[in-house]
Amino acid sequence: MHELGICDALLKMVRSIAKDEGLEEIKGISVEVGSLSGVVPAYLADCWTAVAEGTELEKASFTVDVLEGTAACMDCGEEFVANLEDLHCPSCGSDKLKPLTGRDLTLKEILVE
Repeated sequence: MHELGICDALLKMVRSIAKDEGLEEIKGISVEVGSLSGVVPAYLADCWTAVAEGTELEKASFTVDVLEGTAACMDCGEEFVANLEDLHCPSCGSDKLKPLTGRDLTLKEILVE
């Protein structure tokens, strides 16, 4: 489960930003996850709860927004919204696809009071 490592890195990143910017009370964290990133949003939220437990960020809300991923068919050139449950081109049925978007995980926002 790589989500645990991701959340540990997010915790360290948020702490570093808070220290550098002089942020005292963080109310929430917001991240964006691409649908083709391989990250499971529900696991990410559960892992955040685990890594934040006992820290100053324990009560901070954690929001995950999922962004649709797009792909291009390498056979016919069609660009489309990719669905992980059916990775085939909707035009020609090929499974030779190139991901275009949706592979990122981004710390979007740190909410402070």
